[in-house]
Amino acid sequence: MVKEVTINKSLKDILDKAGPINNSNIKIANLEDQPQHIDEQINEWKNKYLYLQADLENIKKRYNKQILELQKYEGENIFKDIITDVCDDFDYLLRYNESNTLDRSNIEVIYRRLLNVLNKYGVKQMYGFDNGNRPMIFNPDTDDAVSQITTNDKILDNSINSVIKKGYNFKDKVLRYEQVVVNKYKENYD
Repeated sequence: MVKEVTINKSLKDILDKAGPINNSNIKIANLEDQPQHIDEQINEWKNKYLYLQADLENIKKRYNKQILELQKYEGENIFKDIITDVCDDFDYLLRYNESNTLDRSNIEVIYRRLLNVLNKYGVKQMYGFDNGNRPMIFNPDTDDAVSQITTNDKILDNSINSVIKKGYNFKDKVLRYEQVVVNKYKENYD
């Protein structure tokens, strides 16, 4: 028994005009018969796919780099607080304690121990405990000029007059620039 299939009238008309189906009136499309613009579209979509794939890889790399950067500097705020709240106070006591009420050697021991703890985690003073290897010329890459003093000596122009607060690095990043007073030459017009 053959099932009767309902066919759309326009499709039925087309099939009736085509006649019976046999091998002589069926054409199998050949790839060579395809229009050339299809190959161009395929290449265009392929290139877009490759571009997006490369873009996604770049985004992944940037994301991973940012994660590593965050992990590398995760303790930064803690060290800033230690420097501000502890190191500066010790530094002040060591430099400006003129009375003999404090045993300077004990303070120095505590201060050096604190600096050793900071060093253990990658925090270092820019120029060391005694600032002995400090360059005498102002350097905007490591110094923050908080004030300037006028000098009549041209040789002293742009030199460091004094260090207000020491600078600190955390690994390869500056935590705080060295705060300094800079000599500025001004000609005397008397």
